[in-house]
Amino acid sequence: MTDIPAWVADYIGIPFVAHGRDRTGWDCWGCVRACLAEQFSVTLPSYANDYASTSDRDQLSRLIAGEMAPWRPVVADDECAGDVVLLRVRGRPIHVGLVVVPKVMLHVEEGIATCLERYDGPRWAKRVIGVFRYQESGIRDQGSGIGDRGTEGRSWDVTDASDS
Repeated sequence: MTDIPAWVADYIGIPFVAHGRDRTGWDCWGCVRACLAEQFSVTLPSYANDYASTSDRDQLSRLIAGEMAPWRPVVADDECAGDVVLLRVRGRPIHVGLVVVPKVMLHVEEGIATCLERYDGPRWAKRVIGVFRYQESGIRDQGSGIGDRGTEGRSWDVTDASDS
């Protein structure tokens, strides 16, 4: 993995902690949320009190589906640092990672501290639901087409995906 931004090193190794939202430990959303706030000045809700457990796939997938409105899909191969990869685990869209360079995400999961991993590799490629950009972030505005390719007003039904 080359050309990884230097700031990424500050997050590697932070442990998984269910409902965690700071550098002492976090879950996947806590990691994404902290990185977006610290590196891209994007403030997102915590949701730490909106689910009982990171193992409750049904509750997490409903929460994610209900919160997709401010997120826009990123056209394949147009992802950039600060975008978010949504992934299926056991058939449900319950895991997120932060794009640091195209095809490489920073993420954390139970039993694995924060690390870099390719989301186009054998472990994740078939589980990628999509890459999304927070519409109010201004992360990248280079004519990416977000919002002008028929995505406005689309209802995001991500709960019916499977790990096929």
